[in-house]
Amino acid sequence: MFTAPNFKFFREINSVNTPICLLIGFCYNLPYALLIFCSFGIFLGVLAFDYFKKPQYYLYYNLGFTKTALIRNTFILNLVLAFLIFLCSKLIG
Repeated sequence: MFTAPNFKFFREINSVNTPICLLIGFCYNLPYALLIFCSFGIFLGVLAFDYFKKPQYYLYYNLGFTKTALIRNTFILNLVLAFLIFLCSKLIG
């Protein structure tokens, strides 16, 4: 399910998503940052990807990945990461 192209897309989307979430995390707290990381940040990352790197979708399509599948896989992976970070923060703190 998660192959090298999925992880490349995941990194490109989260290169926009992560700084926004870190800024929110510093201004507010961790649960808000994780909520943004799982929801709104993904859409900002996809919007930035569409604006700056839209022709790369042809590469993913030729590899057999649709745009919806890439976004879905990124969303699932972000949910898992956010849950693990939240769980670790509750166990530590």
